[in-house]
Amino acid sequence: MEKLEVKQQLLAELDRTCQEAAILATNTSFLNIDEIASASKRPQDEAGAHFFSPANVMKLLEVVKGAATSPVTMARD
Repeated sequence: MEKLEVKQQLLAELDRTCQEAAILATNTSFLNIDEIASASKRPQDEAGAHFFSPANVMKLLEVVKGAATSPVTMARD
């Protein structure tokens, strides 16, 4: 089961330790990306990732844009 508080703690730590150019993406099934991103000082770099199931067969990844996710973040590969 996903826990919002755990994802926020991890994001805050990544926010402090990752390069400024890093995209901070999280895989989530049901948590709100904006609530997760609220723990970051750079929510414009935060996005969600949704892997379709089963991942080994459905080789498709949906990138989920948050309210503050920048167009630059969404366009990066």
